[in-house]
Amino acid sequence: MADERSSDAAGYLGWFFLGALMGAAAALLLTPRTGEETRELIREKGGDFAKRAQEYAKDAQVRAGEFLDKGREVLEEHSQRLLTAFEAGKDAMKEEIGKARRDS
Repeated sequence: MADERSSDAAGYLGWFFLGALMGAAAALLLTPRTGEETRELIREKGGDFAKRAQEYAKDAQVRAGEFLDKGREVLEEHSQRLLTAFEAGKDAMKEEIGKARRDS
């Protein structure tokens, strides 16, 4: 359920940014400027947007790597616990089998 909420939030955030980008593009195109001024402004803003997008992508990549590392740690920890519990159960079973043979 929490995954569903976070995925919905990410979707809404993506649509928000898309809308903001489209609004900014419409504002640039509908302003009373000459074509050359508008093209220069679009070049500048596009370059800024590309730089910010690269920074966000790098940050997202680092965070994804951190989440992956944490996931691996948790998986390893739980796997180790499971193996320990399995071995303990196996030892207990052997002990009970030994007791049953001695009692027979």
